[in-house]
Amino acid sequence: MRLTGLAAAVLAASTILTGAGAYAGELADACVARLEADGRDTSGCSCLEEAVEGDQALIDELTELSTIEDPAERFEAASDEAKEAMQACTR
Repeated sequence: MRLTGLAAAVLAASTILTGAGAYAGELADACVARLEADGRDTSGCSCLEEAVEGDQALIDELTELSTIEDPAERFEAASDEAKEAMQACTR
């Protein structure tokens, strides 16, 4: 049990030190959940994650946008850069 706690602490520390706010796959997971709830095709979610890889601000924005239930409102709330990524992958 002690090793599990140590492993979790090391993982948390490495996440903080690298500045990574989202783990790999979290954006795609949020995308899939949102599009499934909308009754839409989810095949573009991995494309979306790859399109914004390394841009933590955009990853954070898209993850936050996934909490908006209305698709039109969600798209309207997005920055131009986020809209471009969404259109390229999930529209």
